[in-house]
Amino acid sequence: MGFGPPMGVLYLISALRNRYPNKYQFELIEQALYELSAEQVLERFRRFDPELVCFSAMSMEAGEMEEIARLVKKEKPDCITVLGGPHASIFYDWALRDSNIDYVVIGEGEETFPELLEALEQNKPLAEVKGIGFIREGQLVLTEQRPYIEDLDSIPFPAWDMIDFDRYHGFLSMTGWVPPHRWAFLFTTRACPFKCAYCHNIFGKKVRKRSVENVIAEIELLVNQHNVKQLQIIDDIFNLDLERAKRICDEIINRGIKIKIAFPNGLRTDMMDRELIQKLKKAGCFSIAYAIESGSPRIQKLIHKNLDLEKARQVVEWTYQEGIITHAFTMIGFPGETREEMNQTLEYVLSNKFIRCWFFMVVVYPRTELLEIAKRSYPDFDFSGYDWFNFRYWSDVPFYTRATGVDLIKIQANFYRRFFFRAKILFKVPFRYPKDLFTLKGIWWQIGAILEHLGALENWFKPFRKFIAKKLKLAPE
Repeated sequence: MGFGPPMGVLYLISALRNRYPNKYQFELIEQALYELSAEQVLERFRRFDPELVCFSAMSMEAGEMEEIARLVKKEKPDCITVLGGPHASIFYDWALRDSNIDYVVIGEGEETFPELLEALEQNKPLAEVKGIGFIREGQLVLTEQRPYIEDLDSIPFPAWDMIDFDRYHGFLSMTGWVPPHRWAFLFTTRACPFKCAYCHNIFGKKVRKRSVENVIAEIELLVNQHNVKQLQIIDDIFNLDLERAKRICDEIINRGIKIKIAFPNGLRTDMMDRELIQKLKKAGCFSIAYAIESGSPRIQKLIHKNLDLEKARQVVEWTYQEGIITHAFTMIGFPGETREEMNQTLEYVLSNKFIRCWFFMVVVYPRTELLEIAKRSYPDFDFSGYDWFNFRYWSDVPFYTRATGVDLIKIQANFYRRFFFRAKILFKVPFRYPKDLFTLKGIWWQIGAILEHLGALENWFKPFRKFIAKKLKLAPE
């Protein structure tokens, strides 16, 4: 949900600029943001006429990516195509079934991609480039795995000059609101040490951290050179190292950096302390999403989240007391989950000081432990016929419904009704949110989103939401 700068691609551009100054020309095409059709992307391709096209895609975007790759190869067969990002890193073999993709970059690309270009240009053996995959004589070739980058300070800042910040602040962001000013994503760490059953392992399990000085330098660049007013920090777990997180806050405060801060990616609730929450508030934090996932102790153990729900309750209370907007991320429809356990999740968020809550429908992806749990839970389900990459959090027929026959969408709609249509939510939201978020676009999007959640059963609400989005250009189709 929401749009943001393509961080992976921006990091790759900066890595190439740093390694080969003035050698390459770049054309960045942000298809979703600019609402470009495949034909419009092809027209941009014709004008720029590149020798190589690089794609970054999540698995749910794979179909669109493949269509553009097909058009590129049809237009210019000798153009080299390279795929990176989450889909390439996890489903590299599936991605390479498409003959229009020449190479995949697996994992972090800042070192791999420049080496791949060098090997192609100088006709060096591709087998010596760590972290790539390709097809040769009909066989999948995977080179040696590349170690994760230990020194994150060695990676240049993203190529922020390549994007139009003003374009982004007119669209819905990961916070669930339409920012009225310039904003940017910020990564301060990579990886997550936990082993939740639903997660893929993109950045590894050893957390690597940028130095406080390096993080502050990028913040100052964004604020001073690009007039950014809001940061959305999207680390997997920003608060894993409490003392480091506090030092980042202290530097922002001591240097007088005027910035709003949001955490839309979900912090680890039971690893917070009150001092960090207070420092975050002083540094400009206005919104924190906490990844609760489930209010059921059994489900917490099943998925290896193992969240201390009682400590999380206290942390949410502290966050609320500081005037920070509290969001909850939850998931319903885990394999084997009962209706009673789903209700435990609802009751948990209702009894906490959350201002907003998302009830995501569980998506079971291959190459996660969750798939193995699903197979044990539903031994008679035909997994061989499951169309993996067409299923999303908002799927018309979620996995749980296919496996059990239970209408998960109906349950989700009821949960949204019960959460949002409470007096203490309806009357507190206007007073909790920063006043500059209450723009025409932001308010209309919120109304449309709530109506869509409440009308999940009655499709006549959805055209109204789409009408609002189209008229106000809140989000690309």
